[in-house]
Amino acid sequence: MNKPPCLSLSPAAGTPGSRGIFPLALTLLGALVALGCTDSPPADGASPATTAPSSQASSQPSSQPGTASAPEAPLDPRQSFPFVDVTVSSGVDFTHDNGAAGRHHYLETMGPGAALFDADGDGDLDLYVVDGGPLPGTPPRRAVNRLYRNRGDGTFEDVTATAGADDDGYGMGVTVGDIDGDEDLDLYVLNYGPNVFYRNRGDGTFERFDSGAEDPTWSVSGAFFDADGDGDLDLYVANYLIYDAEKEKPCKAGTLEIYCSPEQFPPTADRLYRNDGGRFTDISAQAGVIRDGRGMGVTAGDLDGDGDQDLYVTNDRSHNLLYRNDGGRLSEVAAESGVGYGPTGLTEGGMGVAAADFTAAGQPAIFLTNFQKEPNRLYAPVGDGFYDDLTFRVGVGFPSSEMIGWGIGAFDLEGDGDVDLVVANGHVFENAEDFIPGSAWALPDHFYLNEGPGGGSARFAMQPFPGDPYSSRGLTWGDVDGDGDPDVVIAACGGPLKVWRNAAGAPDRFLVVRLRGAAPNTHAVGAQVRVETRGRTVYHEVTGGGSYASAHDDRLYLGVGDGGKAERLTVRWPDGTEETLTDVAGGREIIWRQGQGLGAERPLTPGTALADNTPTDDATGSAGAAASGGTP
Repeated sequence: MNKPPCLSLSPAAGTPGSRGIFPLALTLLGALVALGCTDSPPADGASPATTAPSSQASSQPSSQPGTASAPEAPLDPRQSFPFVDVTVSSGVDFTHDNGAAGRHHYLETMGPGAALFDADGDGDLDLYVVDGGPLPGTPPRRAVNRLYRNRGDGTFEDVTATAGADDDGYGMGVTVGDIDGDEDLDLYVLNYGPNVFYRNRGDGTFERFDSGAEDPTWSVSGAFFDADGDGDLDLYVANYLIYDAEKEKPCKAGTLEIYCSPEQFPPTADRLYRNDGGRFTDISAQAGVIRDGRGMGVTAGDLDGDGDQDLYVTNDRSHNLLYRNDGGRLSEVAAESGVGYGPTGLTEGGMGVAAADFTAAGQPAIFLTNFQKEPNRLYAPVGDGFYDDLTFRVGVGFPSSEMIGWGIGAFDLEGDGDVDLVVANGHVFENAEDFIPGSAWALPDHFYLNEGPGGGSARFAMQPFPGDPYSSRGLTWGDVDGDGDPDVVIAACGGPLKVWRNAAGAPDRFLVVRLRGAAPNTHAVGAQVRVETRGRTVYHEVTGGGSYASAHDDRLYLGVGDGGKAERLTVRWPDGTEETLTDVAGGREIIWRQGQGLGAERPLTPGTALADNTPTDDATGSAGAAASGGTP
């Protein structure tokens, strides 16, 4: 490889100046405690150190940018790896500049994030990628964030020069949301240094404006959600730690210079900003956001089923946070709920987070990624605000224990109704193999197929991504080519971004639902959908935030299986009203507007898209179902 490695968070307490390297006794204790919690012997599939065999290696397509590949028969994810690397043919040519020049600035280890969202209102997904830039001791240069416009067939063109969203701060992450109620998605860029807001003009171009949320702290992830129930989107910002690249001193493990541990730097507070008509006011203290931590990931959703949007925040070497929302007042209850610490009672290196109905229990569980020797964790609610750690019982424990996980994709891969997982992995040391046996800075990303059975249980089988691994960070997902199944984009720290096409989905097994709520929450953030099909119910929600430093498509990808339809769909809108559809056929994307029922639709045909403003008469086909209204 000709790209310099990007390392990531340093090792942990236990070795001076290192991070995540615990004394042997502590590591064994953690493993024993975790194994002692299992109901059955773990059988996680491939071992954590498994790499893709050469026979799996995916060759780059020979087609040129602007040429969409012809659809092929769906791959069986139990027999073949279900994603195809289409980076070259997609036209995306991004390589992250982390500023690394051998000086081991801790900042180098963290970015970048990315977002898939409809920037220009034409119905397909465009791609925004955050870049880093020069650091003290490196040559001056300008590195800017990039915007790639989807041509409509899953290929992209770089429109950065004309789009107006080319921030040149040292970027970490990005989140998106309609902050002013005009249905266009706006951008919030999280930086080391002041964050930046870009308002969408409605034509694919953006204008920078002073929002009141220019947090000067080192920020990593953000989530738009309605914290106070007034109908517009507020903003939670996960801040990392107090750091000055100009004053940083090197750390060593013996004679080897390495990145410092996060514990070498003081924690800092996250921020909650209230939306006041498109400008933002810091209400952190009055809302109850007062804990210092080292924030990395955040997701917003109704985690306790009371109709308010709650928050889960992953922290690095600080305990994770669970904020229960009670009418706009947030109470931090992670420790007493069982989701604040690892099984040994110690903090872990939390990175990314996702909330979804992984066990088909009809309510969201919490999945988070962790540092090496600390497996990724799946927490399932068991009632009365408590959670059970299912990590080893469901098969995500052992494959992840030697990885360092970051971004997360939580979606139904092949349309069977189960929520599957994709995890971006990457180490923090370019020389990890020199002092961490069996490890390396470039780690394979992981795909976890959920094999059910549902009803409060799950079983995941892991496959590593093929080809050359990198040190991955941000992950975003959504249907980029119009065929109805979610594709994946993974950004690497100091390396190239990869576009992976989902080759496992069949269009008639998916129903893609675009919820459009009452203004100002036009994208219906916080809306909940229960899908009843084939004798079971699965919960979906339009969540804020999620993954690591990234934002994904806000459409819901509902797997309807071989039956080809959802027998019943019930949506609970953010204001508490409910509507129901029955016998909704799959194989299409539909727009469901609050109080108006179904609008335009399109078949799930590659190269097609459905804009929000498409008149119903111009859409292909008919809705085939009517919405019945309800009350809160």
